[in-house]
Amino acid sequence: MKKVLVITMFVLALSIGAQAQSYKNAIGLRGGEPSGITFKTFINNTNAIELIAGVAYGFDNFLITGLYEFEKPTGWAPNLDWYIGFGAHLGFWNQDKADEYETSIVLGADVVGGIEYTFDDLPLNISLDLIPSFDIIGGDWFHFKAGISFRYAF
Repeated sequence: MKKVLVITMFVLALSIGAQAQSYKNAIGLRGGEPSGITFKTFINNTNAIELIAGVAYGFDNFLITGLYEFEKPTGWAPNLDWYIGFGAHLGFWNQDKADEYETSIVLGADVVGGIEYTFDDLPLNISLDLIPSFDIIGGDWFHFKAGISFRYAF
């Protein structure tokens, strides 16, 4: 299964060739899982790095997520792009176990897919995404996260 996912991601990355983004950097707020602050920067015309820091799985847990994203125009409307990618998360996981509150470190892998729109007349970028994640150390093994981000684009 891992080999199929890696090969699929590699083939999709090679197929992305058109210019996708209409900004270089964007910072803002994210609602959903995780909720917090998001920063996205493009390293070339179609590849970006996104960092998300915030609370997740209820407001007792804190995660930092780093994602490498491949972005391409949808063709449906100007400035409407889709993206896929992969990354990892690290954070603190709090669990309530039989009258005791236990904190542990969580580390895992993430896959992301989403769509975003950047306004022409406003420095605003809005994105919707799904982030299935797998906890390798700590946590609950699998989470299906989703969110919406509003970012100032510059």
